[in-house]
Amino acid sequence: ADGEGSAQWQDWLEDEDADQASDYEAKDELEMRRELMAEAMTVLNEREQDILTQRRLMDNPVTLEELSGQYDVSRERIRQIEVRAFEKLQKKMQDLAREKGMLESA
Repeated sequence: ADGEGSAQWQDWLEDEDADQASDYEAKDELEMRRELMAEAMTVLNEREQDILTQRRLMDNPVTLEELSGQYDVSRERIRQIEVRAFEKLQKKMQDLAREKGMLESA
């Protein structure tokens, strides 16, 4: 019975190591994505950053109506700024990811 118990113990240890390795990889990838996002945000002006952050990066996104009041422009204008900012951000993130070898070159 003792031999069987130690085999189970070894299995458990090996599994734990594998889980920790994948946890580290997941954290590394998440951290890299965060850094990429922060770096990519620099292509946006202050207003674009603010609108994109409030509309897409918050748990409770701010409405177009609220932002239109805050910036004294129409809801449609806020929507246009948000879409343009998101497109600029996506392009910059793809460029940065390619530079850092995180994406295959097209």
